[in-house]
Amino acid sequence: MIELRNVNVVKVGKKLFENFTWSIKANEHWVITGANGSGKTLLLELLAGHSHATQGEVAYDFVTGATWDERFAQRKQNIHYIPAHAIQAFLQQHELFYQQRYYSIGDERIPLVRDLFGEDIERLHVLDFPESFNIDALLNIEVTRLSNGQLKKVLILKNLVRELPKVLLFDYPFEGLDHASRADLIAFMDHLTKAYSIQLILVDHEHHLPAAINRKLVLDNFKIDAVQDVVYTSMPAIKQELYSDNEKSGTPVVEMRDVTIRYGERDIIRNLNWKIYPGERWALTGRNGSGKTTLFSLIFADHPMAYSQHVYLFGKRRGSGESIWDIKNRINYLGPELISYLNPQHITMSAQEYIVSQKQNTDRKALEDIALYFEAHSFLSKPVKNLSSGQLQLMLIMIGLLSDKELLLLDEPFQFLDTVNKERVNRYLQEHLQASTTLVLITHYEQDIARWTKQRLHL
Repeated sequence: MIELRNVNVVKVGKKLFENFTWSIKANEHWVITGANGSGKTLLLELLAGHSHATQGEVAYDFVTGATWDERFAQRKQNIHYIPAHAIQAFLQQHELFYQQRYYSIGDERIPLVRDLFGEDIERLHVLDFPESFNIDALLNIEVTRLSNGQLKKVLILKNLVRELPKVLLFDYPFEGLDHASRADLIAFMDHLTKAYSIQLILVDHEHHLPAAINRKLVLDNFKIDAVQDVVYTSMPAIKQELYSDNEKSGTPVVEMRDVTIRYGERDIIRNLNWKIYPGERWALTGRNGSGKTTLFSLIFADHPMAYSQHVYLFGKRRGSGESIWDIKNRINYLGPELISYLNPQHITMSAQEYIVSQKQNTDRKALEDIALYFEAHSFLSKPVKNLSSGQLQLMLIMIGLLSDKELLLLDEPFQFLDTVNKERVNRYLQEHLQASTTLVLITHYEQDIARWTKQRLHL
């Protein structure tokens, strides 16, 4: 049993949780939901001991040590926390960066997946984990070569391989995963509850959940809005509908001819032909690791192999004299790795100040209009380091939409967004994007694709 008793939390002089009381019984598995910025992640951090109450108590019936050190060790052993940005934290911890996957061929400084586990690697086969979480095929791959979905699976196993906890906390575990990978993770979570009696507490927006989840806590502005029972619904099968238009005339914004990307003996992309014409709306889909983000890196001038392949951007072949910045100045881009560069926990300026710093000659009227549209004034004055995951994502989206450019690349733009903010972004792309702007969207959700894209490339 875990109890929060009259807990108060104050950060930067502002009261967040106040007289907050909540109890979690041993047979309960919870999902915590609520609007972006309502306190979901902070609540997980309180349970994990990563944040602390200024008043009140967080009590655990399995933490019985007589000294502070003993209680700290017992809590660390029995409660494991996998944060939303575990991938970004991992890359920073190991002084790695996103583009190393493209520039690091043969770089011995970059660890292999097996290096992350060290002597614990044999326990991966001793533990009774489902076959869908077998990572033997990834062990000899450099960690920077993994897709976000593959790396998330590796980091989950790394968290569990040395010791299994009593309580496992997940912050947005399903974000960035394709349909099949979400199903694998759901089955893995249910296996943990049945085989090892591990208690699950997770933060999520509107995903299908493990069958074990039986309780829901809804937060509103750091207060409990509702406590509900959860009725299990099975995960529906995916229905992939392919969209295409007739071949268009004119100069494509992007053209790839027989593009092949190979790392060692492994083909990531093979003999791909693709044309994107001005004003088109494309969805780019496929399993984690199928090469979607790699294609974006070819377009956004991050991948050096673009020079050796037949890649044409805005009518010119890569390497024909244009600079990387000539290309980037014509493209707005949003992707998960931007948070790695952002390193938000160290940014003390406000969200509005940060947006202005990233956009030279910011049109203040345009910023005010987009802030009103997304109802962002509630967090624009906050320091970036204090933003929730959803608020941080929305800030990056606003930066990408503030200026009109010829090509808009959105890699999983809806991650961490609550239902209301996701609808706002979808509606903005439908109603406010200029007809001449070309859009390519990476997503794993059929409802996003069917809603407004006209073309689709499935890898």
